[in-house]
Amino acid sequence: MYILILITIILDFLLTYFIPSYFNNLNLFYPMFTLTLVVFLYNKIDKNKYFKTIFIMGVIYDLLFSYIFLFNSLIFYLFGKIIEKVDKVIRCNFFVSLILVVVCIFLYDLILFMLVKISGYNLVMIGDLLYKFEHSIILNITFFVLLEIIKIPNKNNSKKVYRQIGLNCKSKF
Repeated sequence: MYILILITIILDFLLTYFIPSYFNNLNLFYPMFTLTLVVFLYNKIDKNKYFKTIFIMGVIYDLLFSYIFLFNSLIFYLFGKIIEKVDKVIRCNFFVSLILVVVCIFLYDLILFMLVKISGYNLVMIGDLLYKFEHSIILNITFFVLLEIIKIPNKNNSKKVYRQIGLNCKSKF
């Protein structure tokens, strides 16, 4: 799991800084793979480990991309809590998780847009927000679908297997 996180952060970094795709000075895509991974990891690891992991992912994301210490950590943690609340109301399956990816990316961009507007920079317009969202959503949905195709085992599936063969998950062999 941690190798997947490391690969995702490296891909995010490479696609953001070293392999930009420009056409008339406009980016054709905006990778937000780490934020997509926050949604993907929800059912894959234990809840306590999940929240610690996404908080640490946010710290690393802060260091590489935003330079605002703990900003992304708190946002990732907040998104984790939102995903947890949604999961209590609607069981997070593939389609719900896909919608959560779209919502989290839009909310993240909206929060950054509002932060820039509040700080007094009038260089960013609402059209820029929509352009960035439009060009990031296809790439990140594709990344999420590829992660789902890989079939990383779900933490709940392993417990079901142990119960089916008559073993208690907490017992030692």
